[in-house]
Amino acid sequence: MFESKLRPSTKIFEAQWLAPRLRGFGSGVASIVPDGFAAYVRILHPARAAGVKDEPVTWAEVAARSGGRMHRLVQFHAIARTNPLDTGSPSPFGVDPPENGNLPPHLLTVLCDVLAEHTSTQESCWFCLWDGYGWIHGSPAASVIVFTPPGDTSGNAGEHSVPPGLPVEVLQGPKVSLPHREYFLFSGPLHAAGELGWTTPWGFDPQSPNLFWPQDHAWCIATEIDLFCTLVAGPEQLAEALVADQRLEAWRVFPDDPVTWDSDKVNT
Repeated sequence: MFESKLRPSTKIFEAQWLAPRLRGFGSGVASIVPDGFAAYVRILHPARAAGVKDEPVTWAEVAARSGGRMHRLVQFHAIARTNPLDTGSPSPFGVDPPENGNLPPHLLTVLCDVLAEHTSTQESCWFCLWDGYGWIHGSPAASVIVFTPPGDTSGNAGEHSVPPGLPVEVLQGPKVSLPHREYFLFSGPLHAAGELGWTTPWGFDPQSPNLFWPQDHAWCIATEIDLFCTLVAGPEQLAEALVADQRLEAWRVFPDDPVTWDSDKVNT
């Protein structure tokens, strides 16, 4: 049986450095990742081929289809020509929107490989998971619906309850409190970042950490629950490496840059 290297932690003081360096909620990049770093990067979560979950489509490909223009503040709905208030609305260009608040596992692995080169404490990192995911608390906050083909007599069809994704002592324990968000805290090595998530009847459904950083505070990563991107704050060399990595769709940004749905003034 697989055993995660991430361990729930009550050492909430390890996250105390974040709040004083976060600007007012919603005020830009530095309201999501801490201010005071040398460089900032925005990693775009890939779109998906319409109706095909595992076929990623880059934002650049979407922009090429729609005649949109890529730039550091690009917003997906603006290049996909969809309603920004309806994230489930179909695009006329054959793509479904990216998954908000979740960096796909293969890209999280790529990111962590690069991050490992820019910290002296990759074996000691801290990870935050938003406390609002239904699967963490189990039913009735979350449930699984199983569909079976006609004639199936297995009795599996229907709505099934979901057990809590974390032990009761963790659910009732202390949490990291930041503006408008609370998180469960975990500790572990950097390469264990992809071990958060929950098990469904179809397998493991990963959830990338919403915040994580190494013990030496060399960088900080944020995947805000409402955004189609992951933000990185760190040294200049890290930013250069991420933007140069062809496996990522990454753009340099600045602490003051807006990240709201209406921040793309180029493609409106």
